[in-house]
Amino acid sequence: MAKVNITIDRIRKEDVSHVLGIIRGLPEWFILNAVAEIKEAAKRLPGFVARVGDVVRGFIILEERECCVEIAWLAVEKGFQGRGLGTLLLRAAESYACSKGKPVLTVKTYGGMDYEPYLETLAFYKKKGFKLYEVVEEYKPFNGQPAAILIKTLDCRKPFE
Repeated sequence: MAKVNITIDRIRKEDVSHVLGIIRGLPEWFILNAVAEIKEAAKRLPGFVARVGDVVRGFIILEERECCVEIAWLAVEKGFQGRGLGTLLLRAAESYACSKGKPVLTVKTYGGMDYEPYLETLAFYKKKGFKLYEVVEEYKPFNGQPAAILIKTLDCRKPFE
């Protein structure tokens, strides 16, 4: 199999339509109102895209908090999952957090332990060093659905590969 050229770049205005296309292709992970929320977030928050060749195939949007950097949104196009794009996007987020002097990365995701796509999501984050901090049973921003809160402490003294 030929080596695929993957690059990670800061998200730009012209990338937003590709980001929204990725979301629309993942209905088992994202409800319809996520499109509007992500469109707004991609315009005002820092983030990165993973390009395969010249095409955006994944993205991560970050929100800087007082104590940490939170992953607001992360997705990889279905046909490109499992190829390392999510890992590269997480590395970019970790590097960004360290550059801001915030050695903690957090993420909130659906916390229902009975839905296979989110069990995969939790497994991905845990494999990348995140620890489950808490499951909030009725999280208002998730329309009263459960939310899993995960945390990763970063070692900002070592360079990110």
